Amino acid sequence: MTKAKTIDSIVIVGRRWFQKSYGNTYHTADVFVNGQLVHQCDEEYGYGDQYEHTAFMWLKDNGYLEGFQRHENGSWDSPRLYCEENGIGYSKTVTDVNREKDL
Repeated sequence: MTKAKTIDSIVIVGRRWFQKSYGNTYHTADVFVNGQLVHQCDEEYGYGDQYEHTAFMWLKDNGYLEGFQRHENGSWDSPRLYCEENGIGYSKTVTDVNREKDL
């Protein structure tokens, strides 16, 4: 898929792993645009829905999201609201895995 095409849908499939020994959480994410896998994010530190932010930063940095921006208070646009405002179908899912190698 070329970036010049219209984006009809974005799907983020995240995986999280909790490192019990140190109490850290790590994640990965697969990024789908218009039903095609465009990127698999490497393992990164971050808990909660951080996988979603990681995926959207990759999309922004690689020219998929025009106008996705940081606000004066340091926060970023909400991925859900960005998609809603731009007519892009959006869904996300996350699975908590038991082993780091399952990320």
